[in-house]
Amino acid sequence: MTEAGAVNEPDANMSASRRLYEEVFGKGNLDAADEIMAAHAVSHGPGSPPMTGTDQIKQQALRLRGSIPDLAVTLNDQFASGDRVCNRWTGSGTFSVEMPMPSGVVAATGKAISFDEIRIDRYAGGKIVESWFIPDRMTLFTAMGMVMAQRASS
Repeated sequence: MTEAGAVNEPDANMSASRRLYEEVFGKGNLDAADEIMAAHAVSHGPGSPPMTGTDQIKQQALRLRGSIPDLAVTLNDQFASGDRVCNRWTGSGTFSVEMPMPSGVVAATGKAISFDEIRIDRYAGGKIVESWFIPDRMTLFTAMGMVMAQRASS
């Protein structure tokens, strides 16, 4: 369902969502977040209250790019319906610089790391106004050494 007055431009919206991954996360172009997202955009993530604005996504990109300087971004799947764009992307690289986390600093492992995220963006006026994202934190935290991988017993 779309809001009254919303223009549905699935191709343009998919292109903008692609830029979010390729430019903001892939290249570290934080200014692109302000071009792609509305200043009042609301982001919904698991285990945290909704966040308003573009600062949250910029901080996430800085944290990942700072700790994984060779971060490569791959947009695996993308489709649009109405005012929504659904994306599944993968970030990968080498965890070579410590990462500040709310619980403290995580020491770099120097190991290859890979993680996935599924994100749904809602557009109005040509910009993302609301997003829902589900990052695969378990895979990320295990690769960072924050969570011990459990082996299946035989």
